[in-house]
Amino acid sequence: MWFEKLADDNQLSLKTGDYASISGKAVFNANRSRRYFLEKRWAPGGNVLTAVMMNPSNAAHNQTDKTVEHLIEVAKNHGCHALYIVNVSSFIGGTSSKLNNAQFDFELANWTFISNATAAAESSIVFLGWGLKGQQGILRHQKRDATLFKNTFKNVSSKLFCYDVLKSLDKKNINKSMYYLPHPRPQLDSEKYRFMPIRHITDLEFEQLFNC
Repeated sequence: MWFEKLADDNQLSLKTGDYASISGKAVFNANRSRRYFLEKRWAPGGNVLTAVMMNPSNAAHNQTDKTVEHLIEVAKNHGCHALYIVNVSSFIGGTSSKLNNAQFDFELANWTFISNATAAAESSIVFLGWGLKGQQGILRHQKRDATLFKNTFKNVSSKLFCYDVLKSLDKKNINKSMYYLPHPRPQLDSEKYRFMPIRHITDLEFEQLFNC
């Protein structure tokens, strides 16, 4: 598989295991402070939901968390056989409050996993849910390399999904319009999207998110 080759090319560690009858694969750096890729597979088949999130939790090849479980249910509801998760930042740090801007600096190896996961033929749905801090990181990365952004998201815009596109009310963004994609389990209301269907991102929303 493409992620196995990328792990080898970047001298990263590929781990395999299972949890609750779901097989898992994960790609880490040597000291497991960064996770570049996670797969959860419950059935054979070629339909995959790829989720692009803010940063990895402690979920791994042989363990899960509530966000991963939430995304697995979304994927199953759309007839998918597996879930891929990649992140704007590869740094394993749990909630956004534990992360600083430096941990969202551009990392080529991480973006290689993002671009390959979103473009993969098996990725029938690409779900975006990286939150406000992830959005800020995305815009920084886009400014650094607009071509990479175009190849990663614009070329797959027809299969981009989310729960919502929100305008930031943060005082830091009061003089500019900052739109972002909410996390599927927001910190202040983790059940908000539990029974809500995901939807396509519109052309207008794409422009609002990526300033293009």
